[in-house]
Amino acid sequence: MFSRIRGNKAFSGLLALGMGTIGAQLINLLVQPIITRLITPDELGLYTFIISVANVIIPIASLKLNMLIVVEEDDQKAHELTVVSLISVLLMATVSFFIVIILLLANYKPFVTIGLFIIFIPIIIVTNGIRFTMISHNNRLEKYSLIAKVDILREFVKGVFQVVLGLIGIGTFGQTLGYAISPLAGIKVQSKDFIEYIKKSKSIHYLNLTLRVIKENSKHILYLVPAQLINSFSYALITISIISLYSPKEAGYYSISVMVLGLPLVLVSNNVGRVFLKEFSNHYNNGKPIWGIFLKFTTILFLISSIGFIMLAALAPQFTQVIFGENYKQSGNYISILCLMYAFRLIASSVNGIYIVLQSQKMEIIFQILLVLSGIIVHLISYYLKLNVYEYLWLITSTYGFIYMLNLINMGYLSKKMGRNTN
Repeated sequence: MFSRIRGNKAFSGLLALGMGTIGAQLINLLVQPIITRLITPDELGLYTFIISVANVIIPIASLKLNMLIVVEEDDQKAHELTVVSLISVLLMATVSFFIVIILLLANYKPFVTIGLFIIFIPIIIVTNGIRFTMISHNNRLEKYSLIAKVDILREFVKGVFQVVLGLIGIGTFGQTLGYAISPLAGIKVQSKDFIEYIKKSKSIHYLNLTLRVIKENSKHILYLVPAQLINSFSYALITISIISLYSPKEAGYYSISVMVLGLPLVLVSNNVGRVFLKEFSNHYNNGKPIWGIFLKFTTILFLISSIGFIMLAALAPQFTQVIFGENYKQSGNYISILCLMYAFRLIASSVNGIYIVLQSQKMEIIFQILLVLSGIIVHLISYYLKLNVYEYLWLITSTYGFIYMLNLINMGYLSKKMGRNTN
């Protein structure tokens, strides 16, 4: 069996990447209970806000050109895409720096709260932008084991930095520094082939190259960048709202709840999503019925999600106090409230590959826009009615949960409608 796995590049690559993800997640899980005993919820909240803002920009920092590195057939063009991706990352980080400075000078509450720590936002964008560009470069070369090993190394480096600096008493600064520096771990070995290309290149006119590559891939950029920005902002919006409406302490509690609630998405949704996408696309491409596939997977996911999140909602207030310490007992209450939203999100995110197969990506963007709009509306309602954080979270879980449910219904409708056309 193992010899067959080694002989199958696709399967062995997936296995290597999967093991890397599991290893990195295990390190994170082991480190978090230590960190929560070394820093306060306020410090964790500030740290969470910084990385949340950075993570809005990181996925679009390369203008999504890093995706094309993997699929480009011509090696020369792939190297050029890598160069322009890195240039774009640096430019986006620079623009982000000026934007956060302007928001700070304009006395926007969240940025005033974190003060000079905002300097980490462009730094995190640069280091992670380089990281993801090099991962795409390695992915193209099918260096899956290298990607997995470096992922584990980076999580280890981040954990060591955060724990050691936490012991010293450097709270938000230590956590953010670890997050900013860790993407550079292993970057030299990951970029070895690319550096060789740069050395062999006699001369590169970077401005002309950048303009040409952007022009050649303008449709790709114009379609994917706005969609990704909306997607990233919809996830960061809640953290930004909580620290804006309340305080870093509540953002710290929310950070722990998201980490716990996100585990089922990593362990169930990502893996089930891959299997579903493969089976659904095979049936669709071969003219077989697809409604049954959708129904089978969503039924199984509904049972898993319902049982899992009901149990989590009941046990969360007790186990968060035990695992993360007395200071984070409040996170358990947040988890109980947010379970409804995450239950629907787990099912919807597991089967959203439907939009790719049926070429209906615009529908996914519409639902992401609905999430952003509902998040903004809930923020305004909470601000003007002076709702407490629990009331805010109940509004969020209700509105977001309803939108995820509508998304599921829409995917089911498309499966039934398009399924008729394939029969």
